[in-house]
Formats: sequence, C-alpha cells, structure tokens
Amino acid sequence: MRRALTMVELIFTMVIIGLVFMVVPKIVFVTNKSFETTVKEEALYNAMALMGIIVHLPWDEENTKYDRILSVSAGNAAYRCDDTTGFYRVGGFVGSRNCIDNSATPMNASSTLGREDAYFNDIDDYDGFQVDTTTPYGAKYRLQVSVSYLQDPSPGSVVDLSALSPASGSTDIKEIRVTVSNVPGRKKAPFTSSLYYHSVNLGQIYINKRAWR
Repeated sequence: MRRALTMVELIFTMVIIGLVFMVVPKIVFVTNKSFETTVKEEALYNAMALMGIIVHLPWDEENTKYDRILSVSAGNAAYRCDDTTGFYRVGGFVGSRNCIDNSATPMNASSTLGREDAYFNDIDDYDGFQVDTTTPYGAKYRLQVSVSYLQDPSPGSVVDLSALSPASGSTDIKEIRVTVSNVPGRKKAPFTSSLYYHSVNLGQIYINKRAWR
C-alpha cells in the first residue's frame, strides 16, 4: 500500500491551492463591488420615488384649501395675479388660471417652511425630512429633503433655475432637493447624489364636474 504522495500529486495540490487563493479574493471583491452598485441604484431609485411623491402634492398649505394662485411676500411684482392686476398674470391669458381676491379671503403663501400639522400634505411639509434606510443585507443610506424659496426671475428672460438665489420671504418658486448619501459612520466608499425640482405658484388644477343624470 502506498503511504505518500507522488511528486505529480503534490504539484497538482499546490497548483489547486494557489488557484483558490488567487480566485476567491477576486470573487469576493467583485461580489462586494456588485453589491455596492446595487445599493447605490436602490438608493437613487428611492430618492426619485420620494421626489415623485413630493412634487405631486399641493404647492402650499393654502392650496389644500383653495385652488387659486397665492399672494407672496417677497416675489416679483410682475407676477402678481389679483384684483390689482385685473385678475390676470403676465405670460398667460385672461381666465387661464384662477387669481385671488385677497380683499375677500386672504390667500397668502406660507412665509415659513415645514409642517403646519402632523400631515405631509403640501410640498414644503417635507423640508427637513430625513430617513435612514436599511437594506436586507445591512447596508444603510440616508435620504434628506430640503425645500426653499428662490428669488423670482425677471419676466421675459431665459432663466437658469440653478443660478437663482435663495429668498428671505415667500416667492413664486420653491426648490425641492432630495439628497441620498451614506449614513455617517458606514465603512464604505462615500457617495452623495442630489435631485432638484422647481415648483412654481400656479394654483391647483380645478376640474369642473356635474352630477350624472
């Protein structure tokens, strides 16, 4: 009975062990890299989904009560749409949108951003919103939302919305930013990406209806 390995068997064993030590780390590296890519794709998808939820909400808390274009405190006077402008806004046509009559019922855009109550029922309610998400594999990322007023541009000009400055009061433009990033302390390569959307004070769409007969 043979009690030892032949030289050929020993060489084959060493080759197999060498291949294992060469291939396995590469497989682990590729798997981890693929997993990180999957996490980033999921994070961006959820950021886009959250943005979609926000932008389909009413423009302001007052628009949950009234469909009309609201008055603002720091906007460009050229965009007024009330009794002082004949209920007409520049750039549109008479009757294209419902302007307000503040002499009858004040309808002013909120001067401060954030939730007025326990509900997320208008765009700026999400200002300051933050959530940390855990995947089934334990990887975490953070979604953050900020909403701000931007200064109204001059009418009749080509506008780069990303170049508009923040405003100190309410204007006709709100900027929504959804940022996705690693949760602080996560021992992975950092990543940060932001989505932007600009929503304007145009009032809510009102659909005429009548009873079916």
